[in-house]
Amino acid sequence: MKTVFLFLLFYGSSAFFSLVFAKKPGDYADCLTPKGNYQFSDFKEGKVYFKDGKSTNAKLNYNYLHGAIEFINGTRDTLLMTNKSRINYIKVDETIFYSQEEKGEMEVVADFGTILLAKKTHFVLKGNKANASEQKYVAAPENSTPTSLLISNQSGEFRWQNNTVRPEYTCKTEYYVIDRNRIFHIAKRSSLMKIYGRNKSELSGYLKKNDIHFNNENELKQLLAFCSSM
Repeated sequence: MKTVFLFLLFYGSSAFFSLVFAKKPGDYADCLTPKGNYQFSDFKEGKVYFKDGKSTNAKLNYNYLHGAIEFINGTRDTLLMTNKSRINYIKVDETIFYSQEEKGEMEVVADFGTILLAKKTHFVLKGNKANASEQKYVAAPENSTPTSLLISNQSGEFRWQNNTVRPEYTCKTEYYVIDRNRIFHIAKRSSLMKIYGRNKSELSGYLKKNDIHFNNENELKQLLAFCSSM
């Protein structure tokens, strides 16, 4: 089944647009939660905070397929947000998300003052390159498009996936460290050495004594707690 998301949010005199045609994972994902494609059981009251200090209320939920926050407008349309560079952060119920232009929303799982630990959980396609191939073409949004393709509008270009083979999805979680300048760093040794450049010797000592797995949330929290105490 094809699901269409169309988003038009007026913010001052500026508009945010996103047009996405997507096949839903349905029964094809091996990591679907009891809530389906979504993190929360239903769309919750939330707020989008902009970098200029303004904010707007909306019904929000995180979609694992798109790896992004969606919201519902007054006519019950399901919408996606773009122009993420203007967004400071998003609050869904009591959960905080930060936006990154290319990678979408990430959930904050720990706050160490000037440093945040965030995770990105989303569906990814299984299989080889042949059944997960991508192609491009440039077209106007009003043109008809095949329903068997995964399409997203990126700067006037449509990307789509060749779905000649039934797609299968799996879950992937990546961790990021967000620094005081709101720069996103993939959680790994070199990133932390860069962030904590003034304390490289102490950090090196900790990493030698502790076998840190950078995909383990609890170990990352312990590591960043140590870093924040340096």
